[in-house]
Amino acid sequence: MGLGRGNAIGLGLLLTVTLLSGCNRGTDMAASPEAAVPGGAESTPTAAGEAPAESVDDGGYRSTPIDPSRTAQLVTQGEGSQVNVRSQPTTQSASRGYGLGGDVVTLLRLAEGEGGLSWYYVKFAQSETEGWVRGDFIDTTAQVAAPSPTAEEIATGPCGDNRPEAFFETKSFNIHLCQTPQGLSYVGTNKTNSETLTTTDVRNSQGTYIAIDGNRQYHVSDQALAVYQVKGGSYDQLEGEEVIRHERFLY
Repeated sequence: MGLGRGNAIGLGLLLTVTLLSGCNRGTDMAASPEAAVPGGAESTPTAAGEAPAESVDDGGYRSTPIDPSRTAQLVTQGEGSQVNVRSQPTTQSASRGYGLGGDVVTLLRLAEGEGGLSWYYVKFAQSETEGWVRGDFIDTTAQVAAPSPTAEEIATGPCGDNRPEAFFETKSFNIHLCQTPQGLSYVGTNKTNSETLTTTDVRNSQGTYIAIDGNRQYHVSDQALAVYQVKGGSYDQLEGEEVIRHERFLY
């Protein structure tokens, strides 16, 4: 994504909504007057009459933290359209640059901003730039895959104090093999929902790691990951993906 350009075109038609509404239409596009695609903006519910926890004042607008934080995507109707990133939850505040449709962001705070619309304080996955984006440009329902880890993140990943032996990445999974005092450990993380499978029942067969978790086996090599369900000695493949990146650590 690019950041550092763009001034917002003036507001189009704004629909007044409450903080608990879904995403709302409006115009804060930096390069296109087309309306954004609704993305399901949400708020953190609180008990009746109860003030939101840890609410803070952002330029006269109250905001609350999103805990735990979660990822989402910027959405627009026009291809290549730009969305302003603001210093406060209002189109009257300074623009810190812009994002593009499809950019992955982490949602950190939620506010009822200008016109009663929902705004998110976000952090961009690639540039780590932070700022406010209006809720109608945020798709909270999209399944967003985590970005590929850096070489340093691979080396210092979930193995902790144990020695990393190998790393494999597919479209959907990051897989670490760790050498522990008890033997090999397999740590597979789903890049979309961050769910993690860890098992210490692992063997290495001619360059292919076989991790066993109950009646499921995970076979991963430099070429592919295959998941099998084993019943009575019969192997049924549940899924398979090509390995797009791999590292083996030599000591």
